[in-house]
Amino acid sequence: MPEISIPDYPFKLPNEASTLISRFGFSQKEASVFYGVRLDTIKKWISGKMAMPDDLVIESYNKLARLQDFAALVAAAYNDLAVEDDGEHMAHQYISLPTVTQMRRGFMPVSKGFYESLFADIAAHAYSSGPDDFCYVVPEAPDEEIGKTNFWIHLWVQHDMQMELCIEREGSVARFDVDFYTFLKSELTSWKNVQSTFSGGSDLHPHPDEVCLDIPYCPDWYGEAHDLTDEEVALAGTSVRIAISITGSDTFDDIAGDEQRFIQLVEDDDIRPMMEAHEGPEDADLCATNENLALILREVFGSRKALLAKAAHQ
Repeated sequence: MPEISIPDYPFKLPNEASTLISRFGFSQKEASVFYGVRLDTIKKWISGKMAMPDDLVIESYNKLARLQDFAALVAAAYNDLAVEDDGEHMAHQYISLPTVTQMRRGFMPVSKGFYESLFADIAAHAYSSGPDDFCYVVPEAPDEEIGKTNFWIHLWVQHDMQMELCIEREGSVARFDVDFYTFLKSELTSWKNVQSTFSGGSDLHPHPDEVCLDIPYCPDWYGEAHDLTDEEVALAGTSVRIAISITGSDTFDDIAGDEQRFIQLVEDDDIRPMMEAHEGPEDADLCATNENLALILREVFGSRKALLAKAAHQ
């Protein structure tokens, strides 16, 4: 699927993947989280070197359609707010960004571009409603208390607008028992097999915001789950990745108390969060996973500053 371009045309032609990702407002890194694939895969989709799978394309269109309907719903509520009890038209209304906690609880993307696109849709619907009830909807800072500027979050939850991931696949979480922590601590201590990378920088913000530690790793169940021979398992090329922010508590307390999924299983064309589970899926415990990860990082490195220094001088 080669990249399509036209001589003397001012830009390369968009394709299905680039159109969808741009419409959501995602950066390439944010798209990799949303679709659960490697950043390199996103780049191949956008360039046209690889096609986005049909199920992801279809679900993307479904989610975008739901977002458009949701924007119209929220805009109608803002139009109602624009008319006071005495009938006076209050044209300016405000819409708050979600707090970090609200994002997590509402299964919302962590993406500036996503909210810019959503808020623009809401504002366009609100302004085009007609001379009697139109209003300007202006973005503003997050607010912990639900009120007139962020009532849309209540509607988001009420309408089950889950946009954190494109598709929640069965088996989308790779589970492990407590023996995995021994392996992880040993590998981080020896550092022989660890590959560290920094990511998140851009032309406008050149400094990275995340460090990833990749370690070759293949779960015991992997061969049977994928019907692979021992030789094929050896060539699977899977790894475990620890992805954490370069900012935060120097003693990793932010990781212990967070709800993000910092440990990931990286496969050929897929990235799945990893989570401690003693018995089965119903026993998966993200809180315990993050608490144990923070403990290991403290024991091995002592501080976030020391971890970053080691990663930078690999």
